[in-house]
Amino acid sequence: MNRLLNTQMESTGARWSKLLILLGAGIWLGGFIMLGYGVAPVNFGIAQQWELEGSNPAMPEQPVSYRTIGGELTGNSILRLNMMESLSLFLIVIGMVLAWNTKAGTDRNLIFRTIVVLLVTAAFYYYAIRVGGRLTELRSTVPIDFSITENALKSVAHLEFDRLHKTYTRVAGFTMALLGLLFVFSVFDQTPGDKAEAAGN
Repeated sequence: MNRLLNTQMESTGARWSKLLILLGAGIWLGGFIMLGYGVAPVNFGIAQQWELEGSNPAMPEQPVSYRTIGGELTGNSILRLNMMESLSLFLIVIGMVLAWNTKAGTDRNLIFRTIVVLLVTAAFYYYAIRVGGRLTELRSTVPIDFSITENALKSVAHLEFDRLHKTYTRVAGFTMALLGLLFVFSVFDQTPGDKAEAAGN
């Protein structure tokens, strides 16, 4: 009786583990896709089509172009995305703790997914906190003329911004690939209940 009860509890815990991991990874991936497809291109596109102009209330000396306005809109959207990413990472970590407690999946599967989660955590800290923090600092404290496109004419701060922006994009893309792996390996993970059913058949 106790053995059956333990098996049922493990199966329930394993299902919750899978749900939390898939939910966290799914929200995170959805956020990336929405930002790349539905936010950034729309912000820059409308700012360019409408030839938006104005002044930065925090930095009146900031030269303003459609790139400046599009970047400001997208930058603030990214800050909101970072909050969603933090929640997603929390769900994934709780899911992995449950996975280890219930031995949801083979040891090899658990070790692989744990390594992936550690890499995702490190990458998120790097691109969102380190790189993203510096990008926000540059964008909010240094007047940069984003209408300039030739590197030879760009300021030192502008060149640093471009370099950090490329780094942010690459590391975020790497994180997206890792999340895709985590999602796939979690989908095909077998819970204790699944294993019991397979053994019974």
